[in-house]
Amino acid sequence: MPHLLKERQGHDMPVAFVSHQTGTRLRIKVPSKRKDVIFLSSLSKEISGIDGVKNVEVNRHTGSILIHHSHDPVSIVETIKANKLLTFAGRRFARTHLHRRVNDAFKEADVAIRDITGNELDVGGAAVLTLIGVGIYQVWRGNVAAIPWYAAGWYALNIFLKSNSDKEQTV
Repeated sequence: MPHLLKERQGHDMPVAFVSHQTGTRLRIKVPSKRKDVIFLSSLSKEISGIDGVKNVEVNRHTGSILIHHSHDPVSIVETIKANKLLTFAGRRFARTHLHRRVNDAFKEADVAIRDITGNELDVGGAAVLTLIGVGIYQVWRGNVAAIPWYAAGWYALNIFLKSNSDKEQTV
Protein backbone atom coordinates (compact mmCIF):
# COMPACT_ATOMS: atom_id res chain seq x y z
CA MET A 1 0.00 0.00 0.00
CA PRO A 2 1.42 3.42 -0.84
CA HIS A 3 2.58 5.45 2.11
CA LEU A 4 0.28 8.30 1.13
CA LEU A 5 -2.88 6.51 2.25
CA LYS A 6 -1.28 5.20 5.43
CA GLU A 7 -0.07 8.68 6.37
CA ARG A 8 -3.36 10.38 5.57
CA GLN A 9 -5.70 7.91 7.24
CA GLY A 10 -4.02 7.47 10.62
CA HIS A 11 -6.70 6.77 13.21
CA ASP A 12 -9.36 8.85 11.49
CA MET A 13 -10.04 6.98 8.28
CA PRO A 14 -12.67 8.58 6.08
CA VAL A 15 -16.18 7.26 6.54
CA ALA A 16 -17.72 5.78 3.42
CA PHE A 17 -20.98 4.10 2.52
CA VAL A 18 -22.21 1.90 -0.30
CA SER A 19 -24.71 4.04 -2.17
CA HIS A 20 -25.60 1.58 -4.93
CA GLN A 21 -24.77 -1.88 -6.17
CA THR A 22 -25.70 -4.20 -9.00
CA GLY A 23 -24.36 -7.58 -10.00
CA THR A 24 -21.21 -6.11 -11.54
CA ARG A 25 -20.97 -2.58 -10.13
CA LEU A 26 -20.48 -1.12 -6.67
CA ARG A 27 -20.64 2.59 -5.90
CA ILE A 28 -18.98 3.81 -2.72
CA LYS A 29 -19.26 7.41 -1.57
CA VAL A 30 -16.75 9.18 0.66
CA PRO A 31 -18.36 12.57 1.33
CA SER A 32 -15.48 13.92 3.42
CA LYS A 33 -13.05 13.41 0.52
CA ARG A 34 -14.98 15.25 -2.16
CA LYS A 35 -12.57 17.14 -4.40
CA ASP A 36 -9.53 15.52 -2.71
CA VAL A 37 -7.95 14.39 -5.97
CA ILE A 38 -4.77 13.05 -4.39
CA PHE A 39 -6.61 10.85 -1.87
CA LEU A 40 -9.19 9.60 -4.38
CA SER A 41 -6.52 8.76 -6.99
CA SER A 42 -4.48 6.84 -4.46
CA LEU A 43 -7.58 5.05 -3.19
CA SER A 44 -8.54 4.16 -6.76
CA LYS A 45 -5.13 2.55 -7.34
CA GLU A 46 -5.45 0.53 -4.13
CA ILE A 47 -8.94 -0.68 -4.96
CA SER A 48 -7.84 -1.58 -8.51
CA GLY A 49 -5.47 -4.15 -6.98
CA ILE A 50 -8.23 -6.03 -5.16
CA ASP A 51 -9.04 -9.49 -6.54
CA GLY A 52 -12.11 -9.38 -8.79
CA VAL A 53 -11.99 -5.63 -9.47
CA LYS A 54 -11.97 -4.96 -13.20
CA ASN A 55 -12.05 -1.17 -13.31
CA VAL A 56 -12.39 1.78 -10.92
CA GLU A 57 -13.84 5.18 -11.81
CA VAL A 58 -13.63 8.17 -9.49
CA ASN A 59 -15.83 11.25 -9.48
CA ARG A 60 -13.89 13.81 -7.48
CA HIS A 61 -16.80 16.26 -7.44
CA THR A 62 -19.04 13.88 -5.49
CA GLY A 63 -16.42 11.78 -3.70
CA SER A 64 -17.81 8.73 -5.47
CA ILE A 65 -15.93 5.59 -6.44
CA LEU A 66 -17.53 3.28 -9.01
CA ILE A 67 -16.07 -0.23 -8.93
CA HIS A 68 -16.68 -2.60 -11.84
CA HIS A 69 -16.18 -6.13 -10.49
CA SER A 70 -16.67 -9.83 -11.11
CA HIS A 71 -16.71 -10.98 -7.46
CA ASP A 72 -19.06 -10.69 -4.52
CA PRO A 73 -19.36 -6.98 -3.61
CA VAL A 74 -19.38 -7.82 0.10
CA SER A 75 -15.92 -9.39 -0.21
CA ILE A 76 -14.65 -6.27 -1.98
CA VAL A 77 -15.96 -4.03 0.82
CA GLU A 78 -14.48 -6.40 3.42
CA THR A 79 -11.09 -6.24 1.66
CA ILE A 80 -11.24 -2.43 1.64
CA LYS A 81 -11.98 -2.50 5.39
CA ALA A 82 -9.28 -5.11 6.09
CA ASN A 83 -6.67 -3.01 4.27
CA LYS A 84 -7.81 -0.01 6.32
CA LEU A 85 -8.49 2.09 3.25
CA LEU A 86 -11.91 3.27 4.48
CA THR A 87 -14.29 2.75 7.36
CA PHE A 88 -17.93 2.14 6.50
CA ALA A 89 -21.07 3.59 8.00
CA GLY A 90 -23.16 1.12 9.97
CA ARG A 91 -25.79 0.76 7.28
CA ARG A 92 -25.44 -0.04 3.62
CA PHE A 93 -27.16 3.20 2.70
CA ALA A 94 -26.47 6.17 4.89
CA ARG A 95 -29.73 7.60 6.18
CA THR A 96 -30.29 11.20 7.01
CA HIS A 97 -31.77 12.42 10.28
CA LEU A 98 -34.86 13.48 8.36
CA HIS A 99 -35.30 9.97 6.96
CA ARG A 100 -35.07 8.46 10.45
CA ARG A 101 -37.55 10.98 11.89
CA VAL A 102 -40.07 10.41 9.11
CA ASN A 103 -39.62 6.64 9.38
CA ASP A 104 -40.10 6.78 13.17
CA ALA A 105 -43.24 8.90 12.76
CA PHE A 106 -44.74 6.34 10.38
CA LYS A 107 -43.83 3.50 12.76
CA GLU A 108 -45.59 5.32 15.60
CA ALA A 109 -48.64 5.96 13.40
CA ASP A 110 -48.63 2.29 12.39
CA VAL A 111 -48.65 1.18 16.04
CA ALA A 112 -51.45 3.64 16.87
CA ILE A 113 -53.61 2.54 13.94
CA ARG A 114 -53.07 -1.12 14.82
CA ASP A 115 -54.06 -0.44 18.44
CA ILE A 116 -57.20 1.47 17.48
CA THR A 117 -58.36 -1.12 14.93
CA GLY A 118 -57.44 -4.25 16.89
CA ASN A 119 -54.65 -5.07 14.44
CA GLU A 120 -57.09 -5.08 11.51
CA LEU A 121 -55.50 -2.08 9.78
CA ASP A 122 -51.99 -0.63 9.53
CA VAL A 123 -50.49 2.52 7.96
CA GLY A 124 -50.35 0.88 4.54
CA GLY A 125 -53.98 -0.21 4.78
CA ALA A 126 -55.03 3.26 5.94
CA ALA A 127 -53.20 4.78 2.95
CA VAL A 128 -54.92 2.30 0.63
CA LEU A 129 -58.36 3.17 1.99
CA THR A 130 -57.62 6.90 1.87
CA LEU A 131 -56.47 6.77 -1.74
CA ILE A 132 -59.44 4.64 -2.75
CA GLY A 133 -61.66 7.19 -0.99
CA VAL A 134 -59.99 10.05 -2.83
CA GLY A 135 -60.51 8.22 -6.11
CA ILE A 136 -64.21 7.59 -5.40
CA TYR A 137 -64.68 11.20 -4.30
CA GLN A 138 -63.07 12.49 -7.50
CA VAL A 139 -65.31 10.28 -9.64
CA TRP A 140 -68.41 11.40 -7.68
CA ARG A 141 -67.54 15.08 -8.12
CA GLY A 142 -66.63 14.63 -11.76
CA ASN A 143 -63.30 16.31 -11.04
CA VAL A 144 -60.62 14.98 -13.34
CA ALA A 145 -58.13 17.80 -12.74
CA ALA A 146 -56.99 16.46 -9.37
CA ILE A 147 -55.64 12.96 -8.79
CA PRO A 148 -57.54 10.83 -11.29
CA TRP A 149 -59.49 7.95 -9.78
CA TYR A 150 -57.41 5.39 -11.65
CA ALA A 151 -54.13 6.90 -10.39
CA ALA A 152 -55.42 6.82 -6.81
CA GLY A 153 -56.37 3.17 -7.35
CA TRP A 154 -52.91 2.30 -8.69
CA TYR A 155 -51.24 4.16 -5.81
CA ALA A 156 -53.44 2.30 -3.35
CA LEU A 157 -52.64 -1.07 -4.90
CA ASN A 158 -48.91 -0.31 -4.98
CA ILE A 159 -48.86 0.76 -1.33
CA PHE A 160 -50.89 -2.28 -0.35
CA LEU A 161 -48.60 -4.72 -2.13
CA LYS A 162 -45.41 -3.13 -0.80
CA SER A 163 -46.66 -2.74 2.77
CA ASN A 164 -47.58 -6.43 3.01
CA SER A 165 -44.52 -7.87 1.27
CA ASP A 166 -42.05 -6.59 3.89
CA LYS A 167 -44.02 -7.56 7.00
CA GLU A 168 -43.23 -10.62 9.04
CA GLN A 169 -46.10 -13.01 9.46
CA THR A 170 -46.73 -13.92 13.09
CA VAL A 171 -48.89 -16.79 14.19
